[in-house]
Amino acid sequence: MNRRSFLQSTFGACSALWFGQNLLDIYSVLAKEQPAKLLSVQAELENPAGSNQNYFRFELLISSIPEIIPQQASVGFLFLIKNCRPGDLAGAMKYDNPYIKQVEVKAVNSQDCSVRLIARNQAVLPELRYSLIPSVLRAGRSRLRIDAGNFSGPTAIKERDLDIQEANLAFGPLATREVTDLIVIHHVGMGTAAESAAEIHRFHLRNGWSGIGYHYVVHQDGTIERGRPRDTVGAHTYGFNQSSIGIVLDGNFEEIVPTDVQLDRAARLIAALSHIYQLSPDNRSVRGHRDLNATLCPGKNLYCELSQVRTKALSYMEQ
Repeated sequence: MNRRSFLQSTFGACSALWFGQNLLDIYSVLAKEQPAKLLSVQAELENPAGSNQNYFRFELLISSIPEIIPQQASVGFLFLIKNCRPGDLAGAMKYDNPYIKQVEVKAVNSQDCSVRLIARNQAVLPELRYSLIPSVLRAGRSRLRIDAGNFSGPTAIKERDLDIQEANLAFGPLATREVTDLIVIHHVGMGTAAESAAEIHRFHLRNGWSGIGYHYVVHQDGTIERGRPRDTVGAHTYGFNQSSIGIVLDGNFEEIVPTDVQLDRAARLIAALSHIYQLSPDNRSVRGHRDLNATLCPGKNLYCELSQVRTKALSYMEQ
């Protein structure tokens, strides 16, 4: 190749690279400027083969990966979708199933929208679980999947029956879990005074977290407080937060022992969660923090009780 041919080919290659890179940069800028919006909806009654499950599944395809915030609703369930517009899906959609009779999608303000599921039987709300699932095939897109109904066989213990105290905490950005296959047991491990969910929340905020890292706090008198929303990613067990729920029992169980009512309420909570996520409360799905990380948590006096807690949780599921 002579000098002229070499320069021509080099210039052509560099020009193509420059053009391609700038085209990608322009596309990226335009994509960022496009507001996220709801693209499509799928809904159907699910009856997985070989199980006693029966639930209404509602899925929204979203043009980004937004923040999902569940909120209290008097007639069903309400989700706020941050930085996402309803687009053509705004309005009410009616469905024929045992659990949800109508879904309402509307703009909350110029940036956010909401999804409201109105229960068919408002006196007894169905069980709920949800997840935000990033698309594997389409980068940046995601699906908000909401299930309302029964997720396993009948059980005497359900989360809604446990009189869980809502702490109504304000959180920073939270992600939803794609899968839940583990429940991790912790202790507060500080001093002798009782620690409320709000107090733990303030402490974790000072650590720079989005708020309390645990999903539930079980107190020595048996009271259960909600911490982080149940279906969001926690901040309690390094390396396992993406697929686990964190339960903390109030007390330093290196020094004191948990109360009988505290252990019983923890077992009932584990049974309810195992029901929702189709787990068996054994030593693979219910573990102490120290089984997974180098720590004394949940304290020697609680850790030695975990086998009995698992057994009791299983008995509650089989009643």
